Amino acid sequence: MKKPTATDFIELERCYDQLMSWCDVLHAIADFLPCHIDEGLCERISDGLLPLLQTTHGLEERLISSELRLILDAAEEASAVERLRAGRLFGHGAARDVVITLETLGEGRCRLSWEAVGYQLRSFFCSTRSHVRFAREMMGLVRRAMGAANLEDAADQTEAA
Repeated sequence: MKKPTATDFIELERCYDQLMSWCDVLHAIADFLPCHIDEGLCERISDGLLPLLQTTHGLEERLISSELRLILDAAEEASAVERLRAGRLFGHGAARDVVITLETLGEGRCRLSWEAVGYQLRSFFCSTRSHVRFAREMMGLVRRAMGAANLEDAADQTEAA
């Protein structure tokens, strides 16, 4: 596995920013139901949500989960890895449901009540926001630890020279 770079972390931050932006949009939709929902907006989120989550989750596993050993002891690492994994599983399943709902809303054929749609959207965006907050916290700690490790490596190389 290749060593994470600053560019990798920037890409993950961009994914998180996009997810948080879509959570804001879904929050607004949930707050104003029943309302007319733009078909194009539904389509953009429906088409992009699952691929965005897959990219984000892959980056999380490579950049955060695999590097938690730098900042946590074995028990804490196992707990954090499990929390991140469970969040990804729940988020992916909830996203699939949201995509189906948005597709049917955009097409005007949703069979769910407005209350059920609102609850489903809130369940997704609340859990996603919580997951992203935790992952960002872990990412910050991992980045600091990696920076400290890089400084130690540079110091060791300087001493050896």
